[in-house]
Amino acid sequence: MENPGEKRILEEYDKIKSYHSKDFMFRKLDWNSYEWQGALRGPSGSHFAGGIYHVRLLFAKEYPREKPSFIFLTENGSFNIQTKTNATLKWDPSSSRMEQAFIQLIELMPECPDFKSDSEEEHKDKRRDLAKKSSEEAPIYGTDARQKLINVNHQYMQRRWKFFSQLTEVANRKQQGAGGYVANVVGNAFNATNSDGEEVVVDRVGPTQMESDRSVIVEDNYNIQNSGEKQILEEYHAIKSNPSSDFTCLKLDWNPYEWQFAIRGQRETEFDGGIYHGMVKFSEGYPSNPPSIVFLTKNGCFDTQTIISLSNWQSSSVQDTIVAFIEHMATYSNGGLVSVKRVKRRYLAIKSHAKAPKYGTLAREEVMDEIHQHMLSNTQLDVNNSKWLKVFMVIVCPFCSYVILQKAAAVYANITSSGCVVNISGNTFNVNNSERVGVFDFWKEAPNPMGIFLVFMLYVMVLFCSLVIGDQICSVVLFYW
Repeated sequence: MENPGEKRILEEYDKIKSYHSKDFMFRKLDWNSYEWQGALRGPSGSHFAGGIYHVRLLFAKEYPREKPSFIFLTENGSFNIQTKTNATLKWDPSSSRMEQAFIQLIELMPECPDFKSDSEEEHKDKRRDLAKKSSEEAPIYGTDARQKLINVNHQYMQRRWKFFSQLTEVANRKQQGAGGYVANVVGNAFNATNSDGEEVVVDRVGPTQMESDRSVIVEDNYNIQNSGEKQILEEYHAIKSNPSSDFTCLKLDWNPYEWQFAIRGQRETEFDGGIYHGMVKFSEGYPSNPPSIVFLTKNGCFDTQTIISLSNWQSSSVQDTIVAFIEHMATYSNGGLVSVKRVKRRYLAIKSHAKAPKYGTLAREEVMDEIHQHMLSNTQLDVNNSKWLKVFMVIVCPFCSYVILQKAAAVYANITSSGCVVNISGNTFNVNNSERVGVFDFWKEAPNPMGIFLVFMLYVMVLFCSLVIGDQICSVVLFYW
């Protein structure tokens, strides 16, 4: 007779097979009902990005009362291989599911639970090399039957990653208005035909699917014994029942102690129109212990992917904390953590409006994309009336014009002989000894009317681009400036 643990394992396996995640793939072993063979995709925005990491999943006989364990087979620089990892997963026997555990495990990779180093930068190059190597070939391990599963998983992850990359390219081309692809959505499939006539079919996991996945686990505040989790859920439901146009957040299915959020840049500042993504990380002692904030979008105020501890926490709400961060962004003279010029902050605000950052698992990126689409409906970006760039361009245009003419003069000087004047008449090239003269002498001697006129025309032309064509073009110039 099938015991409850085995029944639960089979039910979860059937669900994962229908889920078609881009972050992982697991297959059960025919000869062991308490073990799966799987592969994980390295998290974006880290040294592990692009890697394919193979792992054994071991279920205890008392599953789900006892959480599962993992053994990595691919060298990665974060987890030990061929031995059980020390990674601590948040596990609730009544509500936790394996797909949540997989995503937790992927997002723990940058924390390197099995490799604590004195220097954060010490092994980054090695991890990148291991990620590249892991994507190219599967590890050799175990019996031929197990190796076959490993190879099948590896090929599947390679295909999924290729399809996802092509889908991302389609989305980028669509956003930029470029041609080359024709895309159709039929049911839950995304069909894209590129300019070479090749058809790519990618499963679509949109907001509707995500909402369906969130509803799989029915939460009941009264069944949650942990007072911290209960407080977190109460605050989340309070925010959702009274939505704000300044920010939005979504809880993560795979981690009850973390939210994904995005804030809108404060109006009438260089952050106006920006959409800044981040994470709220709750401690298990919440609300007595403060949460931490991590920004993921470059903003010119706070460092990204760096934990910001709340030292003045007095059991206030997360909503108040997020609103305070919005207002503090514009008031910190040096941005609190990093010092960036206002014009570059404006550039980052414009860039942040375009799309969400890439970070973590694809499941997290889907949550961020959903948040970003919601924020776009509440956030207007007036790039054609950006006062910061216009004021800057009015000041910098004359200098830019002068530099351009100076460079042109240098070219002119190089193609003329010293002390010569070059005249061209028909097909005859005449060189006569003379002083170097021309419209470019205005910066060495008395102002030349022709030189002044050219500077003025260049000034008008550059200023016209900044005020009429749009500030996004100027933003790129100023960024590299």
